[in-house]
Amino acid sequence: MALFLLLSAIGTVWFGGTGQLLAFINGKPLYITPRIVDLGSQEAGAETVAVFKLTNLASREISVIGARTSCDCALPEDLPIVVHPGKTVALEVKVRLPKYESTYDQTIVFMIAEPNKLGMHPVSISATIPNPLSRPAVDKMESDSIANDVESVENQISHE
Repeated sequence: MALFLLLSAIGTVWFGGTGQLLAFINGKPLYITPRIVDLGSQEAGAETVAVFKLTNLASREISVIGARTSCDCALPEDLPIVVHPGKTVALEVKVRLPKYESTYDQTIVFMIAEPNKLGMHPVSISATIPNPLSRPAVDKMESDSIANDVESVENQISHE
């Protein structure tokens, strides 16, 4: 227990959090947060932005040279980017959601130029796109239709 508290204190004071400390211990020079961005419920076809924070834990500059996705519906902005030692940068990813009901899940793999190798850092973006004809939407359409019918009948009665 004491070791855990000590590591938590060191992680918070020296690295800014235990997540960064664990990344450093595991030899990862770059800490990305959040690992998963949940955009919640979104309109079909909506365009939005997911933001990831990249923190350089190394004593040298780190270059994020690119990103891989399975479609062009999630496009990281401003790549390549250099993250200076001890600094954090925000990286925006433009997201274009499907035009139909679905669950959106996209994994993006950031490619990091490390000495003598290419580092891969996956992150995820998710969202729910409800059916535009779901029950609340249908209820509203029916409610609007009934209101129009009542107004029409009231107009006919007032003219008689």
